[in-house]
Amino acid sequence: MSSNVYSSQEFIFSKSHFMKALKSKAFYLRLLLAVIGMTLVFFSTPSKAEDTLYKRLGGTYNIASTVDYLVDLIYENDGLNANPALKNVHDNVATKAGFKVMLTNWVVQETGGPKIYQPDPFGRGKDMKSSHPHLNISNREFDIIKTLCLATFYKFNVPNHEIDQLMDDLETYRKQIVTRKDEEKFQSRLYKDGVTYR
Repeated sequence: MSSNVYSSQEFIFSKSHFMKALKSKAFYLRLLLAVIGMTLVFFSTPSKAEDTLYKRLGGTYNIASTVDYLVDLIYENDGLNANPALKNVHDNVATKAGFKVMLTNWVVQETGGPKIYQPDPFGRGKDMKSSHPHLNISNREFDIIKTLCLATFYKFNVPNHEIDQLMDDLETYRKQIVTRKDEEKFQSRLYKDGVTYR
């Protein structure tokens, strides 16, 4: 007899053995499918949307503390004060506290917090484009402000993800804030070799 031919007794034994193995494999197969199904449900469930930047920064009080520190740096910076229009603003110490309030309100609103940045009867609280032309701000001065912002975020231990968002958002206002027409050709030190240094 060839080795490929089975007796009826061997076939019955093999069949019952195979059925046991099949039942055992079926159990494990069902278990595996259940695990895969639960995994798919877990990963396909929409994740909770990321909180607003306002919430992730800790809200108004944290923003106000950061702005308070930042404005002091801005007012004392020699590079910014080389611009006579900015120096004139910075020398008027009576307006400093009010500027801190307005900037805090703007940051709160821009980061997804309450809509509290509003124009007042004295001409403050305007949009960025309307409120900066008289300051004659250059690209270099805008870079100085960005650098002071970055130093402030590091001082207050703002996480990297939030710093990236803040710095990218700030950059979107460059064209509205920079109004100097007679600026020499400017190569930002925040950009080098095609790499953006936020």
